[in-house]
Amino acid sequence: MTMGESQHEPDTDRDEDSESLASPEPELEDLDLDQKGSEAPAQSDEEIVRLRDALLRTRAEMENFRKRAEREVEKSRKFAVEGLLRDLVPVIDSLDQGLEQSEHADAQGLSLTRKLLLDTLTRYGLEILDPVGQRFDPRWHEAMSMQPSEEHDPDTVITVLQRGYGLHDRVIRPARVIVAREP
Repeated sequence: MTMGESQHEPDTDRDEDSESLASPEPELEDLDLDQKGSEAPAQSDEEIVRLRDALLRTRAEMENFRKRAEREVEKSRKFAVEGLLRDLVPVIDSLDQGLEQSEHADAQGLSLTRKLLLDTLTRYGLEILDPVGQRFDPRWHEAMSMQPSEEHDPDTVITVLQRGYGLHDRVIRPARVIVAREP
Protein backbone atom coordinates (compact mmCIF):
# COMPACT_ATOMS: atom_id res chain seq x y z
CA MET A 1 0.00 0.00 0.00
CA THR A 2 1.31 3.39 -0.90
CA MET A 3 0.48 6.65 0.69
CA GLY A 4 -1.80 7.66 -2.14
CA GLU A 5 -3.83 4.46 -1.77
CA SER A 6 -4.33 4.83 1.97
CA GLN A 7 -5.60 8.36 1.59
CA HIS A 8 -8.38 7.29 -0.76
CA GLU A 9 -9.57 4.32 1.24
CA PRO A 10 -12.55 5.04 3.41
CA ASP A 11 -12.04 4.99 7.14
CA THR A 12 -14.86 2.73 8.29
CA ASP A 13 -14.40 3.52 12.01
CA ARG A 14 -14.75 7.24 11.38
CA ASP A 15 -17.88 6.76 9.27
CA GLU A 16 -19.57 4.73 12.02
CA ASP A 17 -18.75 7.38 14.64
CA SER A 18 -20.05 10.20 12.50
CA GLU A 19 -23.28 8.27 11.89
CA SER A 20 -23.81 7.79 15.62
CA LEU A 21 -23.16 11.47 16.23
CA ALA A 22 -25.49 12.46 13.44
CA SER A 23 -28.33 10.36 14.76
CA PRO A 24 -30.95 12.75 16.07
CA GLU A 25 -32.17 12.91 19.61
CA PRO A 26 -35.70 11.67 20.20
CA GLU A 27 -37.99 13.68 18.03
CA LEU A 28 -40.18 16.29 19.68
CA GLU A 29 -43.30 14.72 18.21
CA ASP A 30 -42.40 11.49 20.05
CA LEU A 31 -42.56 13.29 23.39
CA ASP A 32 -45.95 13.79 24.99
CA LEU A 33 -45.74 17.52 25.72
CA ASP A 34 -49.42 18.14 25.36
CA GLN A 35 -50.57 17.47 28.90
CA LYS A 36 -53.97 18.99 29.13
CA GLY A 37 -55.97 18.27 32.18
CA SER A 38 -57.53 19.87 35.19
CA GLU A 39 -54.40 19.49 37.33
CA ALA A 40 -51.89 20.90 34.81
CA PRO A 41 -52.63 24.66 35.28
CA ALA A 42 -52.57 24.41 39.06
CA GLN A 43 -49.36 22.41 39.03
CA SER A 44 -47.71 24.75 36.56
CA ASP A 45 -48.67 27.83 38.63
CA GLU A 46 -47.25 26.22 41.74
CA GLU A 47 -44.16 25.21 39.80
CA ILE A 48 -43.72 28.77 38.49
CA VAL A 49 -44.00 30.20 42.02
CA ARG A 50 -41.57 27.60 43.36
CA LEU A 51 -39.05 28.22 40.58
CA ARG A 52 -39.34 32.01 40.92
CA ASP A 53 -38.73 31.70 44.67
CA ALA A 54 -35.72 29.45 44.03
CA LEU A 55 -34.38 31.93 41.48
CA LEU A 56 -34.73 34.87 43.88
CA ARG A 57 -33.03 32.94 46.65
CA THR A 58 -30.18 31.94 44.34
CA ARG A 59 -29.74 35.54 43.22
CA ALA A 60 -29.68 36.72 46.84
CA GLU A 61 -27.11 34.03 47.74
CA MET A 62 -24.92 35.04 44.82
CA GLU A 63 -25.13 38.73 45.77
CA ASN A 64 -24.20 37.90 49.38
CA PHE A 65 -21.33 35.74 48.14
CA ARG A 66 -20.08 38.58 45.91
CA LYS A 67 -20.23 41.10 48.77
CA ARG A 68 -18.48 38.71 51.16
CA ALA A 69 -15.74 38.05 48.58
CA GLU A 70 -15.25 41.81 48.07
CA ARG A 71 -14.92 42.32 51.84
CA GLU A 72 -12.39 39.51 52.12
CA VAL A 73 -10.33 40.86 49.21
CA GLU A 74 -10.36 44.35 50.75
CA LYS A 75 -9.36 42.93 54.13
CA SER A 76 -6.49 40.93 52.64
CA ARG A 77 -5.27 44.02 50.74
CA LYS A 78 -5.52 46.10 53.90
CA PHE A 79 -3.55 43.66 56.05
CA ALA A 80 -1.21 42.15 53.43
CA VAL A 81 1.81 43.97 54.89
CA GLU A 82 1.07 43.05 58.51
CA GLY A 83 3.75 40.33 58.70
CA LEU A 84 6.36 42.60 57.14
CA LEU A 85 5.53 45.43 59.54
CA ARG A 86 5.67 43.05 62.49
CA ASP A 87 9.16 42.00 61.39
CA LEU A 88 10.33 45.60 60.88
CA VAL A 89 9.26 46.87 64.31
CA PRO A 90 12.46 45.51 65.98
CA VAL A 91 14.48 47.29 63.27
CA ILE A 92 12.80 50.57 64.23
CA ASP A 93 13.58 49.82 67.89
CA SER A 94 17.23 49.21 67.02
CA LEU A 95 17.42 52.52 65.16
CA ASP A 96 15.87 54.29 68.17
CA GLN A 97 18.40 52.69 70.53
CA GLY A 98 21.23 53.56 68.16
CA LEU A 99 20.06 57.18 68.10
CA GLU A 100 19.97 57.32 71.91
CA GLN A 101 23.52 56.00 72.23
CA SER A 102 25.21 57.59 69.23
CA GLU A 103 27.30 60.70 69.04
CA HIS A 104 26.19 63.75 67.11
CA ALA A 105 27.85 62.88 63.75
CA ASP A 106 26.34 59.40 63.62
CA ALA A 107 22.98 60.56 64.91
CA GLN A 108 22.14 62.59 61.82
CA GLY A 109 22.49 59.62 59.44
CA LEU A 110 20.57 57.30 61.75
CA SER A 111 17.89 59.92 62.26
CA LEU A 112 17.40 60.38 58.53
CA THR A 113 17.31 56.60 57.99
CA ARG A 114 14.74 56.20 60.76
CA LYS A 115 12.60 59.02 59.36
CA LEU A 116 12.71 57.54 55.85
CA LEU A 117 11.77 54.10 57.15
CA LEU A 118 8.87 55.42 59.25
CA ASP A 119 7.58 57.61 56.41
CA THR A 120 7.57 54.64 54.08
CA LEU A 121 5.86 52.35 56.59
CA THR A 122 3.19 54.94 57.46
CA ARG A 123 2.30 55.12 53.76
CA TYR A 124 1.45 51.42 54.08
CA GLY A 125 -0.73 52.01 57.14
CA LEU A 126 1.66 51.76 60.09
CA GLU A 127 0.44 53.77 63.08
CA ILE A 128 2.81 54.75 65.89
CA LEU A 129 1.29 54.44 69.36
CA ASP A 130 2.65 57.03 71.76
CA PRO A 131 -0.09 57.18 74.40
CA VAL A 132 1.38 59.53 77.05
CA GLY A 133 -1.53 61.26 78.80
CA GLN A 134 -4.15 58.90 77.35
CA ARG A 135 -6.38 56.62 79.36
CA PHE A 136 -4.96 53.08 79.62
CA ASP A 137 -6.51 50.74 77.03
CA PRO A 138 -5.50 47.08 77.36
CA ARG A 139 -6.18 46.49 73.66
CA TRP A 140 -3.44 48.97 72.67
CA HIS A 141 -1.24 49.20 75.79
CA GLU A 142 0.68 46.75 77.93
CA ALA A 143 1.05 47.95 81.51
CA MET A 144 4.53 47.21 82.78
CA SER A 145 3.87 48.77 86.18
CA MET A 146 1.62 51.17 88.05
CA GLN A 147 2.99 54.19 89.79
CA PRO A 148 1.29 56.41 92.35
CA SER A 149 0.83 59.92 91.00
CA GLU A 150 -0.91 63.03 92.25
CA GLU A 151 -0.28 64.86 88.96
CA HIS A 152 -2.13 62.39 86.71
CA ASP A 153 -5.59 60.87 86.80
CA PRO A 154 -5.75 57.19 87.79
CA ASP A 155 -5.45 54.74 84.87
CA THR A 156 -3.63 57.30 82.72
CA VAL A 157 -0.43 56.48 80.86
CA ILE A 158 2.37 58.53 82.39
CA THR A 159 5.42 57.00 80.66
CA VAL A 160 5.98 55.01 77.49
CA LEU A 161 8.77 52.47 77.89
CA GLN A 162 8.47 51.12 74.36
CA ARG A 163 6.35 52.53 71.54
CA GLY A 164 3.55 50.45 70.16
CA TYR A 165 2.53 50.06 66.55
CA GLY A 166 -0.77 49.39 64.82
CA LEU A 167 -2.08 48.72 61.34
CA HIS A 168 -5.60 49.86 60.41
CA ASP A 169 -7.09 49.36 63.90
CA ARG A 170 -5.07 46.20 64.57
CA VAL A 171 -2.25 46.00 67.08
CA ILE A 172 1.12 45.08 65.64
CA ARG A 173 2.74 45.52 69.06
CA PRO A 174 1.15 47.12 72.12
CA ALA A 175 2.85 50.12 73.69
CA ARG A 176 4.61 49.16 76.93
CA VAL A 177 3.65 51.76 79.48
CA ILE A 178 3.64 52.84 83.09
CA VAL A 179 0.17 53.69 84.34
CA ALA A 180 -0.77 56.15 87.08
CA ARG A 181 -2.69 55.05 90.14
CA GLU A 182 -3.98 56.85 93.18
CA PRO A 183 -1.34 57.54 95.83
